[in-house]
Amino acid sequence: MKILKSRTGNKLSRPLRVLSILRGRWDSQRAPALQALADIGHDVVYIDQILNLDGYRKLVQKIKFDVAILWGSSLVNFLQTFPGTFFLEEEGVPYVSLWTDNAIKHQVFLKEINTPLHKAMFVPDTRVIEQLKRRGWSKIFYMPPWHTDSNIFRPVNLVPELICDISFAATMNSYMAERSKWRAGWAPSMHLAADIVIQKCRETKDYADVFDLIGGQWDAGSLEFNKLSHALAFEQKALAREQLIHALGSRELNIVGMGTAKTNRSNIIMHEGRDWHDLSPLFCSSGINLNLTAWPKSCHHRVFQITASGAFVLTDWREDAVNLFEPDEEAVYFKSMEELPDLIDRFKKAPIERARIAAAGRRRFLNEHTAAHRMTELSIKLYELL
Repeated sequence: MKILKSRTGNKLSRPLRVLSILRGRWDSQRAPALQALADIGHDVVYIDQILNLDGYRKLVQKIKFDVAILWGSSLVNFLQTFPGTFFLEEEGVPYVSLWTDNAIKHQVFLKEINTPLHKAMFVPDTRVIEQLKRRGWSKIFYMPPWHTDSNIFRPVNLVPELICDISFAATMNSYMAERSKWRAGWAPSMHLAADIVIQKCRETKDYADVFDLIGGQWDAGSLEFNKLSHALAFEQKALAREQLIHALGSRELNIVGMGTAKTNRSNIIMHEGRDWHDLSPLFCSSGINLNLTAWPKSCHHRVFQITASGAFVLTDWREDAVNLFEPDEEAVYFKSMEELPDLIDRFKKAPIERARIAAAGRRRFLNEHTAAHRMTELSIKLYELL
């Protein structure tokens, strides 16, 4: 257990006693948000070790918390690991959930906690919010990616072995490997539904929204829909990466990330993956940082990481994103894979323009999009909700 200390000395007239609990794989990426809450002046207790259910119960019985803040992945982990009534519901502790994953695909687990104690879901995509409301959720609020720490993602010196014109930070697995992994044991009807989504992805050369395409055929609150959504997230990610490589033609692309995919293309250079907190050296050493977004409208967290690093980002167009980083001024967007080669060729020859856009993107990030900004917004909302 950690009691997070304020680094600012800020005092609140009515600080909230906040509980947060580690349960998900990527919780360490979210932890800077908790520190930002402590810096505002709240009393933050972070359970950074896995306990059994009795351990969690004893803790909340011993300490009176005003609210628990759970990352979406941690909340789903709880609901999967401990079936039955959620323990915060049993103990009467109000809680909110903050999402970096698409909550639609987890409805089979979440439908049991559409309750008065689950005070709010904070979701980074306005289209997903519309979909959740159709599912009967009302306490949903838009919050763009909220966990990018400016102390982690920042301008750094170039790394000689990473210097390149074009890079892509991404896990690379082949489409067929992902398809085989996630579809094992499926009924024919599930394969047919999934193939509808994959066909759309192939036709548009963009991510296809699973809920929009097959949500009418499959109950989003079913385990089958959960499995479909989960598998298709990985299948589409693999397919999109293959489409990106194809779109670049003979242009050299440096890929940094985990995965087992291989290529015989001489222009594709595969580098070892880097820890998530050590990506700024890649971003700063790359003339152009590419990004692909698996959300319907959201701005991918990678865009925040790249701009925070003071680097140039070329990313796919998303309606929420362009309201967060101004097109051609703070980030550059492509609306189709067909546009990508010309944009790469243009900006590869324009280092001064790239530097201008990268500097403006970093200013926008520091002025509006840090974890401290998001947690200030959350703090205000928590007082309203509680």
